[in-house]
Amino acid sequence: MNTKILVSAVVATLIVVIACSKNTYNTKPTLKVKTLSSIEVNNGDVLTVQLQVTDKEGDVTDTLFMRRVRLNKKPTAASNRLTDSFHLKVPDAANFSDAVIQLDLKYNDYLVDAINPTENDTIAFRFALKDKAGNVSDTITTDPIVVIRQ
Repeated sequence: MNTKILVSAVVATLIVVIACSKNTYNTKPTLKVKTLSSIEVNNGDVLTVQLQVTDKEGDVTDTLFMRRVRLNKKPTAASNRLTDSFHLKVPDAANFSDAVIQLDLKYNDYLVDAINPTENDTIAFRFALKDKAGNVSDTITTDPIVVIRQ
């Protein structure tokens, strides 16, 4: 009887030790907005977005999907244009299980395309990441960003 209890205790201890030391990273990459340089961007500014990336295999060197989402309340036919979607190559330095991807989004490249070029624009960016194995992360969204047009 004592042998059975001892064996059960040893097996239970091993299970707890193995479970606690298990890597918490997933095969599917995960994304999180680490920092956003500003929630207000003026003409000529650069918006810096840092994304925290984790991936069990560390093969996050494929594609970062980025979509500009217009949050202005005025409905327009132009609010869902293809120019609001971007496919960016992940920097080679991100080939790690845990990394930070920094995006420097220039005003003239990613923020200037306004629905009405004389009014401020409120936008957010959505991101998703695909690794080399084809696994796609969940989509994350930044806080709202005001693009100043004057």
